[in-house]
Amino acid sequence: MDIIKRTGSIEVFDRNKIRKAILKANASVNQNLKISDVEADDIAKSVEQECLDFKHVPTVEEVQDLVEDALIETGHTQLGKSYIKYRTIQTIKRVTRQQQKHYENVKEKLMAENVQNQNANVDEHSFGGRIGEMSDYVSKQYALDYCMSQMARQNHLNNEIYIHDLSHYAVGDHNCLTMPFDKLLAEGFSTRQTDVRPAQSINTAMQLVAVLFQLQSLSQFGGVAASHLDWTMVPYVRKSFAKHFTDGVEYLGGEDPRNDTLSIEDEQYKKSEKAYRYAMEQTVKETHQAVEGMYHNLNTLQSRSGNQLPFTSINYGTCTLPEGRMVIKALLDVSIEGLGDLHRTSIFPCGIFKMKKGVNRKPGDPNYDLYRLALYSTSRRLYPNYANVDWSGNAEYDENDPKQEFSTMGKRKLQLI
Repeated sequence: MDIIKRTGSIEVFDRNKIRKAILKANASVNQNLKISDVEADDIAKSVEQECLDFKHVPTVEEVQDLVEDALIETGHTQLGKSYIKYRTIQTIKRVTRQQQKHYENVKEKLMAENVQNQNANVDEHSFGGRIGEMSDYVSKQYALDYCMSQMARQNHLNNEIYIHDLSHYAVGDHNCLTMPFDKLLAEGFSTRQTDVRPAQSINTAMQLVAVLFQLQSLSQFGGVAASHLDWTMVPYVRKSFAKHFTDGVEYLGGEDPRNDTLSIEDEQYKKSEKAYRYAMEQTVKETHQAVEGMYHNLNTLQSRSGNQLPFTSINYGTCTLPEGRMVIKALLDVSIEGLGDLHRTSIFPCGIFKMKKGVNRKPGDPNYDLYRLALYSTSRRLYPNYANVDWSGNAEYDENDPKQEFSTMGKRKLQLI
């Protein structure tokens, strides 16, 4: 037979512990009220028998209640009171030890006395990092003690299951989210302090992607992702191109269609050759700079506790429109170039290049050249990772809707099938 201890752990029922507890209480009563070893053992046996009749594993508290009842029923009322007193004193001692241990752990986190840097994205020496580690410790204890069943608690402590992000269990915030950038950039959005208008250029759109990543990261735990950033940016490349084309027409001559929804390869643009060439050069340059800005923002704006950068991921690689291809190339070029004077490898965003049959897998596919560029980037910078859009779990998706394509967070390398 087993017994559940106060910590939630399970161990083999030991009748001898009941007998010892009774005899310890025995020492505090008068000689004429004491109980013999034989009687103590008999009570321990009767309590064990009662526990065997339970339809569940008894707890320590249930067993002690049975001991109290047995002492009183056998006429040892004074000894029963002494046992209750002994039990209360032991409880106070146990709680005191637990509290002392608790505050020692809190102090250890606040003073950074045992820095482990379990999350490479958190500086546990920083003020925010120390407060965050302390808060995580307290929140985990609260979640274990007050927010779950005894069985779930014990399974977690015994490593039979693992409750991910236990410190956020009690709060109820979610972990990891793919954001609807298409809608947010097209319609604008509101923050606590202000409203943000819809993006009107690729430069603004990329800046807002970084802003949205950071805002969302403060409202949740875990990573934030863009599922098809190349497709998302198509309208904003077109808007930028239209502006540059208007400038080109003003200084170089030509006919301006005044339509920022046209493809950058539309014949209406190509009629004005010089303005078209100018607009294309400026749009390529702006797109590259916009991507650089996003990368620098996501690697410098530490907007989480512990000087932590938001964990961001971007999926791309399947857009075959000229605007999308321009964005993909810029994303890969900036990844290859690296950041800052030392051209360091970018930590964020985690890039995920999406592989798709007929799009970028084989020579002759429209984006095969970009796949080769992605491989070069991976060889130099570790990113991008690769995701298989055609895997069986994503079967029967609408191939004409990029929102239905498989996408993922950048926490794992995915093997192509």
